[in-house]
Amino acid sequence: MPAEQNKALVRRLHAQLRNGWTPAVMEEFFSPGYRRYLNPRAVPLTPEDQRQRATRLRNAFPDAEATLEDVVAEGDRVAYRLTIRGTHRGEFLGVPPTGKQVAVSFFAIVRIENGTLAEEWGGLDVFDLLQQLTPTSP
Repeated sequence: MPAEQNKALVRRLHAQLRNGWTPAVMEEFFSPGYRRYLNPRAVPLTPEDQRQRATRLRNAFPDAEATLEDVVAEGDRVAYRLTIRGTHRGEFLGVPPTGKQVAVSFFAIVRIENGTLAEEWGGLDVFDLLQQLTPTSP
């Protein structure tokens, strides 16, 4: 697929994800062999692992809205940047709900194969998010 079609695929995916990580979204946009690499040491996430991870984030920030800020493509790779804003209403990585409003960056590179996401690298700036959730020192 040309780079412009790959960018359009990523834009469509993020528009659909506003309705949740449904089985239909998973089937349409993610190859069965999809793998997401959070860091070089972690075991890659499968499509189901990714859906569960996203669901936990949605449960912690039920009003979260993602704004697609940048989309850049070359060949079969698409890099994108999101800003996610929401209110901390549920437990997140051991932090109980704070009611704080947050804004955090998400960066990723995906590899497109046969019109679906085959691989993904990157993710949420968890360190920044946790800093926003913890009380500041006097």
